[in-house]
Amino acid sequence: MSNSKLAYILTRNATYAQKHTSPGSLLARINARKSAGIQGTVIISCSDPRIPPETFLALEKGEAAIIRNAGGRTRDAVRSLVALDAVGNLGTIIVVHHTDCGMSHTDEAGFRAKTEARHPGIAASEPGLVFGAIRDPEETVVEDVEFLKSFPGFGEQMDVVGLVLDTHTGLVKQVV
Repeated sequence: MSNSKLAYILTRNATYAQKHTSPGSLLARINARKSAGIQGTVIISCSDPRIPPETFLALEKGEAAIIRNAGGRTRDAVRSLVALDAVGNLGTIIVVHHTDCGMSHTDEAGFRAKTEARHPGIAASEPGLVFGAIRDPEETVVEDVEFLKSFPGFGEQMDVVGLVLDTHTGLVKQVV
């Protein structure tokens, strides 16, 4: 990141901090929700800056934890899901893939070649690295939901659903 970009971000943060109010204690909130029998919700979505899940799902502040990564793939999210469940008692996991995803513009071999060209040696040093290319968002969201449901406790104790966002219309469709 260039110094001018960082300076711009820090200036905007200073403006934000002037109006910021503390969200309160995380543990107090979690304990209150547990006492009330309320389970947590996590949304796994793509890191594409055009489509923040808080916006297209019209979420209220604090309604769900959000995990974002390239393609919204679940393999990359497992560590965070396990940690969030340990802290917050998850009840629902919503996996969202979308149309016109950057991960759909090439395949695994293409990602490996581009990575090797840009960062020589990385692809060779990580032979099992899976980039998570998206062939069809409806197919890959089903794969990702099935992957999560295969983990002990996730499929039995949580609702795991898959949605696909149409980036042109803004509508989401439940696929699984």
